[in-house]
Amino acid sequence: MSEADAFYAYHSLVWPALRDAARGPLIRARHHGRPCSGVDVDRWCDECEQTMGDQKIAGFEDLREVLQGKVRRTRAGEPLREMSMIVEWVTSPTAAAEDIDGLARLLRRQPSAGEPAGVRAARAQLVHYRLLNLEAQVRREDAVARGASARPERDLKQAKWAAPLRVDSAAFDLLVDAVVRLRNGHQDPHAIPGALLDQLGLDLATARRLLREELDLLRSLRRDFFMANVALYLHADQPLPWQTVPESNPEDLVIRAEEETMARKALSAILAEGDRTVRLLLARICAAASKPDSQLVAWTATQFGVESDEAETLVRGWVKQVCQAGLDWTAKRFEAKTVQ
Repeated sequence: MSEADAFYAYHSLVWPALRDAARGPLIRARHHGRPCSGVDVDRWCDECEQTMGDQKIAGFEDLREVLQGKVRRTRAGEPLREMSMIVEWVTSPTAAAEDIDGLARLLRRQPSAGEPAGVRAARAQLVHYRLLNLEAQVRREDAVARGASARPERDLKQAKWAAPLRVDSAAFDLLVDAVVRLRNGHQDPHAIPGALLDQLGLDLATARRLLREELDLLRSLRRDFFMANVALYLHADQPLPWQTVPESNPEDLVIRAEEETMARKALSAILAEGDRTVRLLLARICAAASKPDSQLVAWTATQFGVESDEAETLVRGWVKQVCQAGLDWTAKRFEAKTVQ
């Protein structure tokens, strides 16, 4: 069989089940639980399609090596039984006559009594084993692409610049735990696990105070690390990107000043004559900077009579205006106006 025919057979047999099994890890790692969608209903986003395309090619290359005799072995040095079963299955005299689409459908199902041993082995090794570390791999690769560390906990434990963070061992443990939880998709760094509180002998209020102080120290010691590994994950599934990027040159400073002036003029006009619902929205956005507002998008959708996606776009637009005008400047004006 030519390599092209072999790849087509592998794609037809394994790809549907591989894609099914990858959906959950990709949604958790890259989309924070939201559905992944691309330019049409049959495609995922470009990043997930690329990830799965790479998985498919790597899986085919691994299987080709196995069929050439390079079977993965156990710790005892014995050939892995399931891989040997796959080799026997796909090289048997009857393999060419099998209904590959029917086998692909079997592969997508849960294991069942009486199914062919080759199908069970292929599901275990060519699908689930291949995706065993997909979620962690995607989180790590996406983080690195955004400028974050591949292993932030390792950097915190080993880097010389992080030595001041390690002075208080309890506070440091809280910091490492928070950074790892943010990387793994948690939204609130201050939602400290009870098991860690028990381990450190701390109550929640004390632990949160120590963590806030440690995060402040991290930001002062290495702002770029803080922004990439903490701030970029805060509210990652909410429409409030409060993190800021420092201007890198005089031209950026000029542009920032112009944007600030224009944004403040626009917001001042809204404050003077704008709709009260818009003013309430702006006040709520400002408040959410210090206290996350998980209902902000839903509230906006109800108040403005729009769908959730449109409400999120609306909120993001106003967040950008608020950030350009200055959070403190906006908060003082709109919170005071709302109270009146």
